[in-house]
Amino acid sequence: MYEITNLTLRSIKIFIRDKTAVFFSFLSIIILLALYFLFIGKSYGSGLDFIDPKLVSFLVTSQMMGGVLVINTLTLSLGVVGNFIGDMEQRRLDAFLVTPVKRYKIILSYYFSAIIVTLFFSFIMWLVTILYVYVNTGYFYGIGIILKVSGLLVFYTFISTSIMIFIISFLKSVNAFGTLSGVLGTFVGFASGIYMPLVQLGSVVQKVASVIPFTHMTILLKRIMLEVPYETVLKQNFGDTEAQQVVDDIAVYYGTNEIGLFGLDVNLTVLLSLCSLLAVGVLILTTYRISKRMGK
Repeated sequence: MYEITNLTLRSIKIFIRDKTAVFFSFLSIIILLALYFLFIGKSYGSGLDFIDPKLVSFLVTSQMMGGVLVINTLTLSLGVVGNFIGDMEQRRLDAFLVTPVKRYKIILSYYFSAIIVTLFFSFIMWLVTILYVYVNTGYFYGIGIILKVSGLLVFYTFISTSIMIFIISFLKSVNAFGTLSGVLGTFVGFASGIYMPLVQLGSVVQKVASVIPFTHMTILLKRIMLEVPYETVLKQNFGDTEAQQVVDDIAVYYGTNEIGLFGLDVNLTVLLSLCSLLAVGVLILTTYRISKRMGK
């Protein structure tokens, strides 16, 4: 455990010291936030003039940050596990391989460092979201929602980090890693319905999105973060039927309805369970692949 701890701290320090790596890890999030505040956010609030402006802001912010927090677990974990590529290319790993430290401990140190860094910044972003919503709108998510989202961030970080370390196991150069980190977040943002509602992209895109784990992760997180805004809309001065119809329409556009798998009606809980099994599977496979590369 001593070896894993020290190697993990080493990876964290390398990532934090590299300001460029930290910036590019947040680049997709910066682009997403800019798009929301400049363009996309207005479309999510249009047609809701009959709702209190502060409640509309609560709705839009919750929808927006549900996607941002998911992208955050992806880009940050990718940025940290990218240390492995640098160590391989610059042959720094050779120094570890001549020591008694087991290879699996070296691999786990990259994995644990990515989890720690991703969780740290994800929780900070979640805290900022809570405070922003309260200061800007006067609404509060509630302790139950805060705990649920926090628990999901831990779960999502596990899935994202497992998938990201699996992807980088195929890369052989820092240049290839830089290209991947520049486009992956944007691709997932569009393909998972984070940048634009899947309902606007057609059935074919929805079927493709249904096989991407981050799509279902986003749906569940948005659904939980929008619980309080939806309930507040229902409590406003509408008839029961009218209020429910308003919420149903918003849910379709905001992408909080389940989309199943390839058009099949598969429960969201089942899909996320499959995602967790996928994460475990690719983590085991990655350990084997990287061990083999380190042996060359």
